[in-house]
Amino acid sequence: MPSLKKLVLPLTLLLFTLILASCGQPDNTAASTPTTPAATNQPTLAPEASPAAVTEAAATRKYTDYKKREVEIPADPQKIVYVGSNPGDLLALGIKPAGASLSVIGTQVAYPDLLEGIEDIGYPFSAEKILALSPDLIIFDDWDETGIEALSKIAPTVVVGLDGTFPTEERVRQLADLFGRTEAADRWFNDYKTKVASVKKQLNLTEGDTATSLLVLGSELYIMGGKGLNETLYGQLGFKPAEGVQKLVDAGERFVTISDEVLPQYIGKHMFLLTDTSSKTAARQSALMDSGLWKAIPAVKEGRVYTFDSKYNFDDPITLDRLLDEIAGIFKGKQ
Repeated sequence: MPSLKKLVLPLTLLLFTLILASCGQPDNTAASTPTTPAATNQPTLAPEASPAAVTEAAATRKYTDYKKREVEIPADPQKIVYVGSNPGDLLALGIKPAGASLSVIGTQVAYPDLLEGIEDIGYPFSAEKILALSPDLIIFDDWDETGIEALSKIAPTVVVGLDGTFPTEERVRQLADLFGRTEAADRWFNDYKTKVASVKKQLNLTEGDTATSLLVLGSELYIMGGKGLNETLYGQLGFKPAEGVQKLVDAGERFVTISDEVLPQYIGKHMFLLTDTSSKTAARQSALMDSGLWKAIPAVKEGRVYTFDSKYNFDDPITLDRLLDEIAGIFKGKQ
C-alpha cells in the first residue's frame, strides 16, 4: 500500500498508494493474465484507437485534466514522463514511460523487472533530467502542485491526480481514456476479476473470517485501515475487518500508528504482516515476536500469521495481480 510525500514522511509511500496505494494493482505474461500488456519492451505504445476528438489530420488534441486545465497534447505521444507514485498504472496498459519518479519507489515496488529501461527523473523531480529526455507528454500525479508550472514549460503536462486516494480502477481508466486504451483496461480488469474469483475459491474462507494487516516499518507499528493490502483482503477476497480495524475503515482512516500494548485489540482471525529487510525494521519485528504479548495472540498461536514484503502495500494493477499470486501460494502451503 504505499505516496511520494515520502521525502517529508518516508513511511507514507508504503502506506499510501496503495493507495497509497489506494489502491493492490500483476506478474504473469500469459495471455490469460492481467499483466500481458505490461510485458512490452517498447518505450510507449500507440493508442489502440484515436480518441473521437482527434481528426485524421490532427497532430494534437485538447484534453481537460484533473485540475480542469485544458491542455493541448500530442494525438499519439511517443515519449512520456511520469511524475507520481504509481507507474504500474501505465505499465498495466502496455505503456512504458521514458522516465518516472523512481528514486523513492524504485526499490520498493513489486515489479522492479518492469522498470528496466525507465530513466529515474528523481524525487523531487529534476527538470534537467526530464528536459534531457525530450518528452512530448508529462503525466503528473504528485502532491506538490508547484511542480506543474515548471513541467509545463518542458512539455504538455496533464494532471491526472494529486497523489490522492482514488480507487485503482478509477485511476487506470482515466489513463486509458487519455491514451485511447479503454479496450486494454477492459481486458485487464476482466482478467483480474477472473483471477480474484479463482484465488478466493482456493482460500475457502469461513463466513465472517476476519483479517488484520500489520505493517512493521522501522521502529513503528501500523494497523492498516481500508487501504493498501486491505483493499485486496476486504474488497476482493472476502475477508472482514477485525473489530478494531472496522472502526478505522468507518472513519476513513488509511492507517494508525499503535503501541505493542494495544495490538491485540486490532487483530482478527488472520494476520497479514507487512515488513521489509532494513536492520531497523528487523530489530523491531524481532523484539515484537519475542514478546509474551505477541505469543499470546490467537492468530499467532494458531499459525494464521502470513508475512509479506511491504512492497505489496501498493495498489497499482501490477502489484494487485502479483499479490494474488503471493496470497494463493501462502494459503496453499498452509493446506
